[in-house]
Amino acid sequence: KASDVIGMVVNNYQNEKLGKVHEIALDLESGRIVQVILSTGGILGIGDTLTAVPPGALHHDVGQGVLHLESTPENLRNSPKFEMAKWAEGSDYTHISEVYRRHGAVDSLVFVDQGRDTLNSATKTEQRTIVTSDAVKARNEERNWTQDREPRHGDRASMIPASRLAQLHKASEVMGLAVKNNQDESLGEVENLLLDISSGRIVAVVLSSGGFLGIGDELSAIPPHAFRLTPDREGLVLDTTKEKLAAAPHFNAKVWPDFSKATYTDGIYRAYQVQPYFSTNTVSVTDPDNTRRYVRDGSLATNAVTQPDNSARNVRDRDDRSLTPFDQGDSDADVDITARIRKGIVNNKEMSVNARNVKIITRDGQVTLRGPVGTAEEKRAIGEIAKGIAPAANVHNQLEVK
Repeated sequence: KASDVIGMVVNNYQNEKLGKVHEIALDLESGRIVQVILSTGGILGIGDTLTAVPPGALHHDVGQGVLHLESTPENLRNSPKFEMAKWAEGSDYTHISEVYRRHGAVDSLVFVDQGRDTLNSATKTEQRTIVTSDAVKARNEERNWTQDREPRHGDRASMIPASRLAQLHKASEVMGLAVKNNQDESLGEVENLLLDISSGRIVAVVLSSGGFLGIGDELSAIPPHAFRLTPDREGLVLDTTKEKLAAAPHFNAKVWPDFSKATYTDGIYRAYQVQPYFSTNTVSVTDPDNTRRYVRDGSLATNAVTQPDNSARNVRDRDDRSLTPFDQGDSDADVDITARIRKGIVNNKEMSVNARNVKIITRDGQVTLRGPVGTAEEKRAIGEIAKGIAPAANVHNQLEVK
C-alpha cells in the first residue's frame, strides 16, 4: 500500500540505514511510478535531505519490512538533491534521466514517449557496464510475477509524454481524491494505492465508496487505466454507474486479499476489461488447457500440481462475449437482484475473501455467479443466497472451488 511505503525505512544490502521514503511521484494515466523521493539525514525530520531514486532500484524486503537500495550513505549524500518546492523542475526529463543514470537504470526509461534517444552513447555504455551485486541479482528470483519492463507493442497507454512529467502526482495527495462517473455522480474517494515498487507500476487504485452502495466497509480495487483525470487533474472519473460498481468485485476493508498473486489480480483487471501489465505465465505448448502454471519467473515448479481439466472454463474466459460486471443489466429489477445477492454474501461473515469478492451479473433476470471460492460449501451457500432472491432456474452458478 502507498500508505505503508511512505515512511518506510530504506537500508542498503549491508543493512546500513540510508533514510526513509518521503514521497512517491506517480503518473496516474500510465499507471507508472516514476520516482521515489527519499529523506536522508536530519533528526526528527529536521534538516533532512531529499534525494530521488528510480523505483526499480528499490527492493521490498517483506521479512524485515524495509526497502533495500544498492548504495552507500556517502553516495546517497552526494546525489543531486530534490526540492519539493521545485516539484515540476525535479520531475522533468533532464532531471529524471540523471537520477536513472546514477542508479544504472537509464534503459528502463523506455516508458517516456520522447527524448530517450538523446542519451549519448557514453551514458548507455556506462549503464551496460555497471556491476550488479549478488544481492540485487538474487532479489529477482523472489518474484512471483513476470513484469513487462518495456511497453508491449502499441501499448501507448503505458507511455508518458515527456511534457507530462512535470505534472506528476504525489502519492500522498492522490489518496483522498474524489472519484465520480460520467454522470457527475460521486462514487467515493481514493482510499489507497497498491504499488509494485520494483516494476515501477501502480497495480490498482483502491476506492472507498463510504457505504452508499449498500456494501458497508467494502473497498474496490480498480486498475489505474480504468480512470481518467478531471481537466484540473484534481479528481478521477470512472466510466461506470453506481449499480455496476456495486456489482463489481469488492473486499472488506479489514481483510485485504493477497494482490501479489497474479492470478487474483488478473481477475480484477479482467473485471474492468483492462489489459494487465504482468503475465501469469501459463504453459501453452504441452499444457494448452492451463492445468499447470509457471510460478517463478517462467520456471515451472517441479512440484506443480496438475489441476482438473479447465478446457471449458478457458474457452469461456477467452470468449470476448464472456460476462463481466460491466454486462450487468441496467433495469431496476436486474440492479435490485444483484444488490440483494451482494448484500446477502457480504452479510455472511463466515465467507472467505474470495467468496465475498465473486462476480454477480444479472441481465434480463438471469443471474451468473463467477469467480473463485475457497470451498464447495461456499459455492453452494452463495448459490442458495442467489436462489433465494431469483428463481432457481435463472441462477447459473459458475463459481470455481480453488
